[in-house]
Amino acid sequence: MTEKNYTKEKKISVIVPVYNVAAYLKKCVDSLLGQTMDKADFEIILVDDGSTDGSGKLCDEFQVKFEQVRTLHKQNGGLSDARNYALQYATGQYLLFIDSDDFVEPEMLARMYARSNEGSKKIVECNFFWEFENKTRLDIRKSYDSLEDYLINGRVVAWNKLYLRKWIEKTKVKFPVGKLYEDQAFFFKIIAWLVDISEVAIDSACEIHYVQRSNSISYSETGRISEIIWIYNDILNFYKERNLYEKYHDELEYRFYRNLFGNVLLRKVIRLKDKKIRIELLDLIWQKTQEWFPNRKNNKYLKKPSIKNIYLRIMNPVFYRFFYFR
Repeated sequence: MTEKNYTKEKKISVIVPVYNVAAYLKKCVDSLLGQTMDKADFEIILVDDGSTDGSGKLCDEFQVKFEQVRTLHKQNGGLSDARNYALQYATGQYLLFIDSDDFVEPEMLARMYARSNEGSKKIVECNFFWEFENKTRLDIRKSYDSLEDYLINGRVVAWNKLYLRKWIEKTKVKFPVGKLYEDQAFFFKIIAWLVDISEVAIDSACEIHYVQRSNSISYSETGRISEIIWIYNDILNFYKERNLYEKYHDELEYRFYRNLFGNVLLRKVIRLKDKKIRIELLDLIWQKTQEWFPNRKNNKYLKKPSIKNIYLRIMNPVFYRFFYFR
């Protein structure tokens, strides 16, 4: 067998971290191999992150059989570490991160690359499917009006976007190793390097099937929910260091307040069975929100009419105490 040319630049490098997903990996890789884009124009980098279930062997088999596939093996370091590790090997004009238990539409790469306007866009984002056991839900966004709109309403996941590789390298932004909510850190830091929303394009088609499975890494991991506080503190410090905190203060304040008291509190914290841990997390969320955003009730976005905003506006120490006794 002739040795593969791993140095030839491609249009897209698809990075797939792999850890103990032997039951799902073939469907994911097959969907990438079945792309309508010319196979010479993209590469698939499988990063075996110390798998123990035979996933690494599957990766090697894909590399032997298919020209587009390259397999990297490393010690287990987690999702962020695997993504970061692959960056040094990627040759694509654009990077795409795909989770190994998801699968994609056949025209995804071709359609997303077409929206890049031959490399003039820094980010190309696509819509996607939420694949639950008994139903499928579409996640659709047609456009963003401004960077401010993107900060407030952008989908923070890393896997539905093409990123211009040389731009990413220039920013030096990496995924935080060993942390949950790593996509949020990457998303908000990358936005800070955009000049205008015109640098972002949207592929209106739903391209990715985001598979929900009960045994995947989840925000519901009791002892790690608090890592969102570390992530948000890191992001806020990043904006301060780049002298962008005042410029985007209202957007960051509203987005983080909405997420902490909405998604994190209502969907994660109050469902915890351990009362002691639940109360500790409730106290932590309240304390850090007071510290970061003491004047959040004056936020201009919070004044807009919506059910979520009514809930956020009435939040006070007395009302908050009810969550201790759910």
